[in-house]
Amino acid sequence: MIRIVYDINIYREVLREVLEPSHTVVELGCHVGNSTRIISDLVPEGRVVAVDNSPEAVEVMESLSRERDNVEFISGDVRLHETLEKVCTMIDSCDVLSVDLGGGYHPDTTFKVYFIWSSTLK
Repeated sequence: MIRIVYDINIYREVLREVLEPSHTVVELGCHVGNSTRIISDLVPEGRVVAVDNSPEAVEVMESLSRERDNVEFISGDVRLHETLEKVCTMIDSCDVLSVDLGGGYHPDTTFKVYFIWSSTLK
């Protein structure tokens, strides 16, 4: 199933609808973790691998990873194969691929990233 939304509130509502407690979620474009916190709460028995390359994300997300047992953060560019490889070494499977890149301002990049990651993660 693919759902595309451009409103952050609808995006988060979709997450609430589709996530199950034991899901493994890969979140691309986590920024400072506002949606990560929601995802983490929704998958208490699962895990969240959150990825972002923005400088402001690093400190906040590393702190969130220490606070929550089910959150792991990778500082990396989701457009690079090495970032995808790193995530693949961390998980056996992915139940939900959550992509939040640029709020719809860069649809070509978002779709390319989605295609590459969804083709690789199972």
